[in-house]
Amino acid sequence: MFYLERDFGTSLLNFDWDEGNLAHIARHGITREEAEESLLGDLLDFELQIDETTESEERLLQIGETAKGRILQLLTTWRDSKVRVISAWDAPQQIKQYYLAKMRRLYGNTEDSEV
Repeated sequence: MFYLERDFGTSLLNFDWDEGNLAHIARHGITREEAEESLLGDLLDFELQIDETTESEERLLQIGETAKGRILQLLTTWRDSKVRVISAWDAPQQIKQYYLAKMRRLYGNTEDSEV
């Protein structure tokens, strides 16, 4: 297991990666770098879930964008003050359009994004 620290404004955001979650996102064609870029950018929190097996771990479904404009959905949780990516995949077209519309309302032009 290894951790990566990234500058996140005034504080550090630490990521929790191991062979399990790296292999899982790779099955969806997502790299660790893409997942981290998405989480460090403009995120939309989409849904909060409680893991039924532990009945306590909160999982957050988020939408984010990579530096190259790829829009991803990510399922994350916090473990030991670190962000653990449980899964990540390309957002469906309807979610991409929702994300881009929200970003347009916030920032204006989103030409560099996919869709």
